[in-house]
Order: sequence, then structure tokens, then C-alpha cells
Amino acid sequence: MRNMFVLLCAALFTVGVIATPAKAAWPDRPIRIIVPFNPGAGTDQQGRLVEKEFKETFGQPLNFVYKPGADGAIGATELANSRPDGYTIGLYAFPLMVMGPLLGKGKYGPESFDYLGISCKDVAVLVVPKDSPIKSFEDFVTQAKANPGKLRVGVVEILGPTHITALRLQQQGVPMNIVPHAGGSKAMVAVLGGHIDALLAVTGASLNSASKLNFLAVASDEPEALLPGVPTFKEKGFDIVSAFARVWLAPKGLPADVKQRLGEGLKSIYAREDVKERHDKAGLPVRFEDGTVLNQWIDAFMPEARGLVDLYNQQKAQQ
Repeated sequence: MRNMFVLLCAALFTVGVIATPAKAAWPDRPIRIIVPFNPGAGTDQQGRLVEKEFKETFGQPLNFVYKPGADGAIGATELANSRPDGYTIGLYAFPLMVMGPLLGKGKYGPESFDYLGISCKDVAVLVVPKDSPIKSFEDFVTQAKANPGKLRVGVVEILGPTHITALRLQQQGVPMNIVPHAGGSKAMVAVLGGHIDALLAVTGASLNSASKLNFLAVASDEPEALLPGVPTFKEKGFDIVSAFARVWLAPKGLPADVKQRLGEGLKSIYAREDVKERHDKAGLPVRFEDGTVLNQWIDAFMPEARGLVDLYNQQKAQQ
């Protein structure tokens, strides 16, 4: 009897094991990707430019979901609150992802994400119209100092790389009237139409109007390959480096194997020459770094970020 009972238990256990479905390997369905800006913007291009390669690498397509608003904070909040199972990832940009919470935008923090990688950097650049009397960076500084607070300089966003560049110029002795715009296209129309005297834009967007602009200085560590002959701010004596780092994120808490696969897969995609060529043509050259580098950038930037927010709030209160 005892032997029969043992055999019966073993049989039931075997049936239970057979009946339990095996856990499907990730990914076994399309992956939702949250874009916190409008379709067609630079952040959207970041995903679209590798859409085909992503499907080839991971075996599943990307489903693009657009959640614009509050300089990306609305989409970032939704991403932060998504299930960390590898089936929702997102795109965003540094330093906006740091500045949003400091400005009270969105309900997330830098600690809300797992960082998958940096795909490219889009550096800030100072431009004027071709017919402007300002012909060089030296002219720009001279005119700003001759008429403190009168020179109208547009920026593309609040406390993103173009606005940060303007604030740093002010801190280093160049007085100007900073004029924020809701997006790069509106800012470009303003500078070309003479409504502002100069514009701090990002390189990729400004190249679309390159024939109508003079490029005065670029906020990179070294000369920018896309802008041959344009001096850096550092070469002109101003310690300013500022860029959009376009990044891939996921909600905090991804399974370790999924996080590793995503990081390694993105690295392999951006190592492809055809992908690099495609990005060059779009004005978004690939400069891939893994997620640990982004963590380091955020940690190093946080002290300055709080100071810049305080400066912005002081200026806003004086207006």
C-alpha cells in the first residue's frame, strides 16, 4: 500500500511539472518604447534610426508611444512607473532628465531608471544669421558687453544644454537677455526672422539651416567634426561644454539578464558602420557609451545642476 501511495504521489508530481508552462524567454512579444517628445524630433529619430536593427537583434519590433510635454517629464514619469520586465523601455536626454525633477516637473528622479546606454551626443552651438553684423564669437562678446542685457539670445529649452550654455556664458562675464523658445524649429524661425540676435541650438537641428547661418562657437571638448573650422568655447577662453546626450532607459529593477542583453544589444547595434553612416547623415553622430557612464555623468553634474536651477529661479523672479 505504501509503495502504491509513493507511486501515486510521484505520478501526480510528474503531471504537475508537465502541466506547468515553461517561462518564455525574453522577449517573446513586441517592446513598447516611450518617446517623451513629439514624433519626428531628435529623440524620436534616435529610436527610428535603429528600428530595423533592434528587431534584427532582439527578434521583436519596437512599438513607439509618444508622451510629449514638460520637456520630457511626462513621458519620463510614465516610464518610471512602468513594470520593469523588459517590455517597456524609453528614450530621453541628459541633462533634461536631471533638471525635470529639480524644477518640479514629473514624478521621478534619476534613481528611477536602469540606464541602458548613451547613443549619441548633440552639442550646443552658437549661431547668427548670415546677414548679422556679428561675424565672430569676439563680435558677439563685444556687443554683449557694450550693451549689457540688451543682446537677445534664444535658447531651445529650459535648463537643457542650450540654456545651460547661456547661463554659463553669463556666469563667465557675458551679459545677455536669454529668450527661451518652445522647441528648436520655433527658435530657428525667430533667429532667421531677426526677432532675436543670436541662437544657442543643438548641432543636429542647426545643420538643417546651415546655409543661412554663421556658426560662432561650439560647446564641445574638441573641434566638432560636423562643423569644421568652428572654434570651441574653450578655445575662446570660456570653460563651457554642453550637449544633449541621447539615452536609452528602462524602469528601475530590470532582471539582470534582460538588462545585460539590452545593453550589449544596443552596443552591437551602434557599432555597425551602416548605423553610424545613417546617424551622420541625420546630424546625430554615434558616440556610444554604456549605462555606467551615464550614471557617472549624473553624479558629477548634480551639484552644478542645483546651482543652475537656483540661478534660473532668481532670474525668473526678477523678470
